[in-house]
Amino acid sequence: MSEFPIRILSEQTGVPATTLRAWERRYGLLNPARTPKGHRLYNQADLEKVRQIVQLLEAGSTISKAVKIIRDGGSFPTGIQEERSPWELSKKRVIQAIEAFDDRRLDALYNQALAVYPIDIVTVSLLLPVLQGIGERWSTRKNGVAKEHFFTAWLRNKIGARMHHEAGRTRGRRLLLACLPGEHHELGILLFGLSALTHGYRILYLGPDLPLSQVKEVVADVDVSAVLLSGTSEEAPEIWRQLSQLAEIIDIPLFIGGGVSDRPEEMPKSQNLLLLGANYSVALERLEESMPAFGAL
Repeated sequence: MSEFPIRILSEQTGVPATTLRAWERRYGLLNPARTPKGHRLYNQADLEKVRQIVQLLEAGSTISKAVKIIRDGGSFPTGIQEERSPWELSKKRVIQAIEAFDDRRLDALYNQALAVYPIDIVTVSLLLPVLQGIGERWSTRKNGVAKEHFFTAWLRNKIGARMHHEAGRTRGRRLLLACLPGEHHELGILLFGLSALTHGYRILYLGPDLPLSQVKEVVADVDVSAVLLSGTSEEAPEIWRQLSQLAEIIDIPLFIGGGVSDRPEEMPKSQNLLLLGANYSVALERLEESMPAFGAL
């Protein structure tokens, strides 16, 4: 595949096509070839360039600095990660919007971030820290529970809308995503599912508190390449025995994510049962290493 359309570049890098076009327009970062009908065509060098930009953004660079580094052919400046994070102001503004129950302001801040950064970086650098912050701080603040519910409801709607928007664009392997039995915190796996979509996977999402018996039945009826279940709380040894049995029955990879997957002491050994861990970025890397969205396993 010497040349490929913007859809493939987006799927391989996790950067939305709208963002790629914006980088091209504002910074001259990419100079794609064109088909006779004017459609953009990219190559491997473009793919590597975008991946380098993403790495620089993840390390704390602004987009303008990252573009300059790539253009100059230089290395990442020593100490740049010690500078004030460009996300600090964004987090402050998001929290202010939550304090004011201002959904329009939240919409504007979210859209502004996605216009510049891939969804993975927005999730790791903005959304997850805000979620952690409101969970830790606001139980003792005035209207704290109401504010937390306001933000989580807003975010759930945003993720759902964006997943619906991205779903028609992906052509990779299909994943079944759900929360473990008794687990009702679904925002983490929803955010993970959205990133998986931008990396080319297709998603079948079945929500919180899914009985394991239902997983077996759905896998028997629907073509999926793997199952990913998530949980945040300490689970009894019995759940691991059930998961090990499920992995053998469904005969496809069963990935476990979230906080529970960082405590594998009780996990029986099973070839099909794989732990992703609670770290969002590491979990996505482990998924892609174990079962890439495209190509041979």
